[in-house]
Amino acid sequence: MKHKMSKQERMHRRFTEAFRKEQVELIEKGEATQADIARRYDVSYQNVHRWVKKYGKLDRENKTTYVGSSKDFDRLRLIEKEYKSLQRLFGEQQIELIRARKLLDIAKEQLGSDFEKKPNPTLNHVAGK
Repeated sequence: MKHKMSKQERMHRRFTEAFRKEQVELIEKGEATQADIARRYDVSYQNVHRWVKKYGKLDRENKTTYVGSSKDFDRLRLIEKEYKSLQRLFGEQQIELIRARKLLDIAKEQLGSDFEKKPNPTLNHVAGK
């Protein structure tokens, strides 16, 4: 059975910088999580998190967005909603493009490989070309 350290014992423990860097490396390689390291060495999750912030080498996106007022919050929500809408529209356009290309392939297959859209001379004359 593992001996549970008292609070006093934990407070007087010091981990070397090399040890902390080694643990962060394990986390970044995916061999352990921050929670795993915290449990394994009976240290708080917050301490392990600080080690990762201080010694980590991976580029991490800053996912924190600071909002200064309710106006900022409303604007942020509106931007997020518009972003999702644009993503959906982009996806729909991609599908439509794939569909058009497939229809063109079918038309070329059925009408011959030299199938092209023929320019309409009447429209060219009207447009001033």
